[in-house]
Amino acid sequence: MNPLNILLIGLGNMGKVHKRVIENDDSTNLYGIVDISFKKKHEIVDGIEYFNDFHLVNLDDGLIDGVVISSTTSTHYEIAKQFLERNIPVFLEKPISIDKSEIEKLLILASSQKTIFRCGLIETYNPIFQYIKGLNLNDIISVHIYRHSQPVAGQRKLENVLFDLTLHDISVLGYLFGNPDLQPIGQNLNLVQNSIESADLLYTFEGKNIFISTSRESQIKIRKWDILTKNKLYQIDLMQKSIDIYESGTVNFTSTNLLNSKVNHSRLSFVNHIETAQIQLNAFINNIHHNKLDENHLEIVKYAHDVIYNISDE
Repeated sequence: MNPLNILLIGLGNMGKVHKRVIENDDSTNLYGIVDISFKKKHEIVDGIEYFNDFHLVNLDDGLIDGVVISSTTSTHYEIAKQFLERNIPVFLEKPISIDKSEIEKLLILASSQKTIFRCGLIETYNPIFQYIKGLNLNDIISVHIYRHSQPVAGQRKLENVLFDLTLHDISVLGYLFGNPDLQPIGQNLNLVQNSIESADLLYTFEGKNIFISTSRESQIKIRKWDILTKNKLYQIDLMQKSIDIYESGTVNFTSTNLLNSKVNHSRLSFVNHIETAQIQLNAFINNIHHNKLDENHLEIVKYAHDVIYNISDE
């Protein structure tokens, strides 16, 4: 089977990740790259086509098997629409759009055209969350989520923290719990120059409490989940790629001392697992080879964006 010709649009932080993964995969061939930073309108170097304008790419010559779009969010809709209308499989970085109507139009278009469409909700491919999902935890008391980053550089064209970071964790909740009906209990949003830069959100569903703390105003980078069940605590560190599991202990009162029984502790490491970005690309490639939409994935995509839109609208 010949490698799939993949066009990459956008060579920013995530674009560079996609470029590396595409180039290192034997089943894909980096057909070309589009980025407005290129000085020349078009050139071919080492068999790869380079364009500084999306409109210079011939979308009708049948040479492109799929596209990875990692450009600024404001360009997502118009670019993705061009490919979906031509039945060219699309992988689109998150967020799809900050305009709710645009994501609905793209989802409808993909469905009507039966064209492959995926979104870069990369945490839903994380082996750690695949492991957690496999546990089928049914006695969860609470989930505490922390996703903090340092302030973003002024030149980076990012959306507010909800679309930039919180969207990841909402998508994981959708993946783990089947797009739960999150009931909002409270929220605190911190605005900086009319942009939401920190958000603390409290939800409940089916007796579970969900607390999400997201910020781009932190001094350190944090990516952690705490899942508390009746008998265990799962402490997930996404940066360390590990899960610390604590079994239940007991607390005994005596006349003179407070004695804590030994808490059984174990740690699982996912350092040697396949890279999440590679798993994500594999899912896209698999869809293309089987020419089949991943309806479950698209439901999570819609769910996660809808939850974020609802926060933004309140």
